[in-house]
This record gives sequence, C-alpha cells and structure tokens, in this order.
Amino acid sequence: MRFHLDVSLVGDLPVKIYRCERCGFRQIRPRITQDELERLYPEAYFDSRSGIGFDDYAVQQQRIEREAFFLVKRLERIAHSGRLLEVGCALGFLLEAVRRFSAWEVVGLDISPLAVEFARRQYGLPVERKTLEAARFPDASFDFIVQKDLLEHVIRPRDHLRETFRILRPGGQVWLVTPNGEANLRPFHALIARRRGTSAPMLPLLDQGHLQFFSRENLLRLFEECGFECVWLRTIGIRRGLRALGYLPRKWSAVRLVPSGPPREGRVAAPPSISASANASELARLCDQLAAEVKARHTTLRSWPPYFYYRRVLRGFDGLPGRLALGYDFACLLRKPR
Repeated sequence: MRFHLDVSLVGDLPVKIYRCERCGFRQIRPRITQDELERLYPEAYFDSRSGIGFDDYAVQQQRIEREAFFLVKRLERIAHSGRLLEVGCALGFLLEAVRRFSAWEVVGLDISPLAVEFARRQYGLPVERKTLEAARFPDASFDFIVQKDLLEHVIRPRDHLRETFRILRPGGQVWLVTPNGEANLRPFHALIARRRGTSAPMLPLLDQGHLQFFSRENLLRLFEECGFECVWLRTIGIRRGLRALGYLPRKWSAVRLVPSGPPREGRVAAPPSISASANASELARLCDQLAAEVKARHTTLRSWPPYFYYRRVLRGFDGLPGRLALGYDFACLLRKPR
C-alpha cells in the first residue's frame, strides 16, 4: 500500500488514503478503531443542515419505499415468508416497508444511536445498535441480507463478508450496494489539480465516513474469497458516475474543501457521538424533528404503485453491466451455495 491522497474524514479528521499498487484497492490508513468508527456517526450525520453525512435523508424515505416494493417481489420468489436482515439499516425505511408489503420477518443493525432510536420509536422495528460482528447471530440465521452503502464503512471488509456468509442460510442471498471507488475519489483529484498553486492548505471533504474504495475487480475477488457466488453485478447511477469521472461537466458545488488543520500522527480523534453528548430527551427531540421532516417531504404520488413502475423504467436507463464501470455505485446480488 502506497500513499495516494490526503482527505478530511467527516469534516474534522485529516487522514490518508493508501492504494495497493497491485490491485488498485484504496483504504484509509491507519485503520481506525471500533470506538472511533462509532463516533463517526453523531446526531449530525442525519441532520440535513450539518454538511456531513446524508444530505436531506428524510427525502429518501419514499425512494427507499419504492426499492422495498420491488425487493419484496424478489423475496416472494424465494419464499412466502422468511427472515431478512439489513445491516446498516439507518432510520429503518427499508425494513418498515418490507414488513408492510410482505410476511417476511425483518431485523436491523446500525451503529448510529439516533438511527436506532428513530427506527424503534417511529416504526417499532427490532433494530439493535451493533455491528454485524458484535451481534453474533447463530449460523444460518437469515434467508436474505441487505447491505446497501455499508461495505465502504466497515473497518475490515473481508472479515465482515465472512461473517455475512456464516449467518446466511445455504441458498440465501445478499443484496449489496457500494460505491465505485474511482468515481468516489476522482473528483477530489480534479479539485486538487484545479486549486494547484493556491496558498491556503485545504483538504477534500470525505463527508460520509467511507473507509474503503473498491473497483469491480476488487469486489469480485473479495466475494469469491469469502465463499459467495456473484449472481450479477451492475454499475448504477450512470449520470452521476459520468460527472464524477469527468466524462460530463462536474458539479463542483458537490465537492467541498475544508481547512487541513494540524497534522495528526497515528489514530484519528473522532468527534464525540450522541451517546456521549445527548440524553434521552435530546434523542427524542431529534427523532421528532426527523419524523416531521419525513412527513413534510411525503407526497401521495410517490407512494402510488404505478409511479413505482414508472420510476423503475427510468432507473433501468441509469444502469449498465458491471464491466463498464461508469456508474457511481456497484449493485451486486450474491448467493451462498447450497
């Protein structure tokens, strides 16, 4: 692994990205600790005004509801009922919709205290504040596992996928989505080149806590090493990917710089999480604020099933086979052999 890029992780953590000269895999080094990982997701991570984390996560509720509608159709081809786990379930939007649309039992994990509290309080979901490795589910516990926008956040992706394999039943499936590492990072290089010669020391802002940056080849090798069969792999988010890769005009406003701050050696000092900075009443207040934002963003049209099919057709034009790594994300369906 050789030095590749200096970035600021979630706004206040100067860290270094290293790149493997053999396979191109990129990763934050040195690896952060589990405690530091959990503190990367304070209450501000889901606050649309914070400038870090998800930008206006509340507006995604109906898009995720639409994804759940079609996910249920896949689940029902497997069985009328079963057990589904979502790792990194955030506010529980997908789990709530799957439970509403089907007879499947749902379980969720997330490390954000606010996300877990919201999912429990708003939807009554069985969600735990744990990593997958800490949950220690029994062998072959689930028929289907969802990991959307998660693998790039875990400290040790190979260990994480091996644990996923262990708790999946033979013949079970995993729906996994993770960013195209090149599309994720190339705008940072372009912005640095654009600012070359300026005096102010600034770092690109890696605002969603990504620790790993995968190529298609990295993912396929990783899946095989962990025992999975890759049923299919597609690249999605083509328009966004083409902008990030520089084939279409970039939206420079989406790429931010922050002051570099003093150099830090060794481990990063992550900001305090809500578990240390807020009490139960503050959690409740933030949950109520999020619920109000979700309600304000809701429209009847976007929850109408014919609209789901209309949007699905449009999404079909925004994906390509995985070997054409032009999208912003990779979407994969994995299977555990029987």
